[in-house]
Amino acid sequence: MPNNGQNNGQNNGQNNGQNNGQNNGGNNGGNNNGGGNNGGGNNLCLNPANVQKASNANGLGANAEAGQAASATDPANFINFCTGKTLTNGLQVKQGSCNSIVMGDIPAVANMVSTIFTNPKNGDNVNANSAINFSVKINNLVAGSFTNPDNTYYAAPQALKDGKIVGHTHITVQNMNGNANPANPLDAQTFAFFKGINNAGTNGVLSANLAAGLPAGLRRA
Repeated sequence: MPNNGQNNGQNNGQNNGQNNGQNNGGNNGGNNNGGGNNGGGNNLCLNPANVQKASNANGLGANAEAGQAASATDPANFINFCTGKTLTNGLQVKQGSCNSIVMGDIPAVANMVSTIFTNPKNGDNVNANSAINFSVKINNLVAGSFTNPDNTYYAAPQALKDGKIVGHTHITVQNMNGNANPANPLDAQTFAFFKGINNAGTNGVLSANLAAGLPAGLRRA
């Protein structure tokens, strides 16, 4: 059976605007040289001008909808949230960690990232064990920013350039085990192909080549 390039939209390009920050902003604000982009002076305290009062309320006021959960609160904006926990500290801690780096810049709704596979297209049949050139077209991503994943993982806030998220994308392919509609979610740690795309692409199109191809089977990307 040839490979079915079943490109589920939820996995397309693995862009996760929230995850694009994993290496976004490695050069954020000129690398925060001299604290010029750190609120000034490399202070280890929260600048009062940056305190967000919304963190004082749990959200269950008069305008709350039935069934909504109470938000955690902290007048200090959770600056010490990770106290006593394993810190991420730029590392990919597979056992789990706590990251105290701020989330960073969030784009306007007009600049939300959107991705679609251009090759293989959804439902395409691909020859088994033959080269596959995966390509995705991404809107509203300033691609090509990939910092060292060994020591800068989530180590800087997400950044924007001209209002768009700065980062990179990945291609992930998983075996569907012959079932296009499995009863249970697939194991996120198991994949047939994984490749980060670190270049800027051309006109929003980014590609990754799998020279050896894949054995016959049903897969999603």
